[in-house]
Amino acid sequence: MERVNSYRQIVRQLLTSQVNVDSGNSESEIECQLLFDSERDRYQLLEVGWEGLKRVYNCFIHIDIKDSKIWIQRNMTETDLAQELV
Repeated sequence: MERVNSYRQIVRQLLTSQVNVDSGNSESEIECQLLFDSERDRYQLLEVGWEGLKRVYNCFIHIDIKDSKIWIQRNMTETDLAQELV
């Protein structure tokens, strides 16, 4: 259980470090959201909002912890998440 708790903290830190803070575009209706579900061990980095009349919903990173292992379900970034986790 201690290992899983450690994994939870590492995954949260990794996702938090991936958030791109774009303070230059204050008119943007698109925001980054971090979702941490520690009960079910699901973690995501999303981009949600509106671009004009178009709805924006992108899941850039989705990581699960299953059977005491970290599963990278989706990585739409240029970062090698597996290497970062090692």
